[in-house]
Amino acid sequence: MLEVVQVVRRFGTAGGMERYVWELSHALADQGVLVHILCEEVTDTLNHNLIKINYLKRVSERPRWIAMLRFSHNVTKWLRCSSLRNTIIHSHERTSLHQVTTFHGPPFAHIRHKPFWKRISLRVKVWLYLEKRELCSDQVKVVLPNSRLISKDLNYFYPCIKDRLHAPAYPGIQGSTTLTKKLEDRQNIILFIGKEWKRKGLKFVVEIVEKMKSLDDSIELWVLGPEAQDVIHLFKNWKNGYKLLGWDDPGKYLPKARLLIHPATSEPYGMVISEATTYGVPVVISNKCGIASQVTDKSGKVLSLSDSIQSWIATCSEQINRADRVAIVGSSWKNLALEHMKIYKSLK
Repeated sequence: MLEVVQVVRRFGTAGGMERYVWELSHALADQGVLVHILCEEVTDTLNHNLIKINYLKRVSERPRWIAMLRFSHNVTKWLRCSSLRNTIIHSHERTSLHQVTTFHGPPFAHIRHKPFWKRISLRVKVWLYLEKRELCSDQVKVVLPNSRLISKDLNYFYPCIKDRLHAPAYPGIQGSTTLTKKLEDRQNIILFIGKEWKRKGLKFVVEIVEKMKSLDDSIELWVLGPEAQDVIHLFKNWKNGYKLLGWDDPGKYLPKARLLIHPATSEPYGMVISEATTYGVPVVISNKCGIASQVTDKSGKVLSLSDSIQSWIATCSEQINRADRVAIVGSSWKNLALEHMKIYKSLK
């Protein structure tokens, strides 16, 4: 039986990277792979007999760079004392004993382009050390970026990994693949989804929808992710037509929506974008999203953040009124698992 250790601090669905590991692990287990999870906590109900949990001692959350150092130390200590040390180890964190690593975000090495006074600190030195060790250590055989944008960045900052840099391992599709309601049968609801609302462009979304409402007052903006008290100030000029929903399962709201807007300034991939298309919801996103290369006119539109707000408004108005069916973006978690199995078998 094929076995693999997946290393992640939190095993669950609360977060893009965490959900990636959760879904991949379940898809691997469904294919008969024995998956050992090495983590600090499990945040969702687990019910699969081929997924085994191994707990590490929890470390303090802040500061994050010290937390990652301590987590990495605990991973190393645990593996060196475990019978699993000779198993294929697949890490999703900044660890040191893995053969496979998946890189889920933009490299910290971008800081090299910052002014020198922003680079002179122990924190920066440690993050750069952890990142280089994760990617460039001798035992690392495969580096899996989860989007083309990340692949390009890794190739630029770490040319030493050229021979181990794999094609992007895009996240699988979330949600239903059955269109529950035609777009014309839904309310004029525009969705924004994202806890990190500043980076994902909520302020710009509010400006866009506010101007769209001036032309059609039936349009509503529903915000899923941030706590209401953190973003209510953005709606000071609004009398109605919005809902601040906090964090909840996007699957509860996507069947009601007619458009998802995601003008992120930086988005390693954007799993919620592919999820929206599985519910028949068109998307208007920025070209700073890792998923952008997969989005065609059949699913929505990709715009530049340098485009005018008028261009964004016109595009959103066009998409919210589209009549043709939305094409699903991405592939299945099963297909991703099968690709991973090929990689694991090649390393045995």
